[in-house]
Formats: sequence, C-alpha cells, structure tokens
Amino acid sequence: MSDPAGPLYGGLALFRLAEDIKGKQASPRVPDSAFPSGPDDDRLDGLFKLFDFLLDNDVKMGTVSINDIRQGKRDKIVQLLHALRAWEDKRNNIALALSQDAVAPG
Repeated sequence: MSDPAGPLYGGLALFRLAEDIKGKQASPRVPDSAFPSGPDDDRLDGLFKLFDFLLDNDVKMGTVSINDIRQGKRDKIVQLLHALRAWEDKRNNIALALSQDAVAPG
C-alpha cells in the first residue's frame, strides 16, 4: 500500500542519492525527466537505470522491485534506503582500510 502522504522518496531522489554515495554521476547522465512523477506515470526508463546502477554496484536490494518504488511503497523504499546505507558503510570501510594501508609502516 502506498503512503497517503506521498512517497518517502521517489526514484529520482533515490538515484541521485546512489550517485552521491558512489561519488560520481552515472554515465551517460540520466535526466530527471526519465523518472515517473507519480504511480500513474508510465516513464520507467529512470527506474530501470536506478536498478541497473544499484545492481552494477552490488547494492543488496532484497525484494524491492521497480513497481514498489513507482508505487511509493514506504516499507520497500525504507528497505532500499537501508541497502543504500549498508553500501555506503561498506564503501567507507574499504576507503578507510585502504588509507590505513597506505600510511602503515612497512
């Protein structure tokens, strides 16, 4: 069931958040207009790009589907936000380990 107050995050916001975590934009750039503006909007290109981006970067999305995001299902969006957070934490831990290895005496 979708949230009557509106979606927590739409596909566009989730995509831009994922790009921010990665530290660079998708190439080629995905325009804002590729994302649906609501559950009745048939523009799905942006959502496909979102899921491709997440899969390419090994984000563990669980059972979240494109339709879940399109329909604004709050529980699934929260699940995806948790997956993005775990991905960010993993990236930060790898960066920290690499920086410690770079300054380790040897």
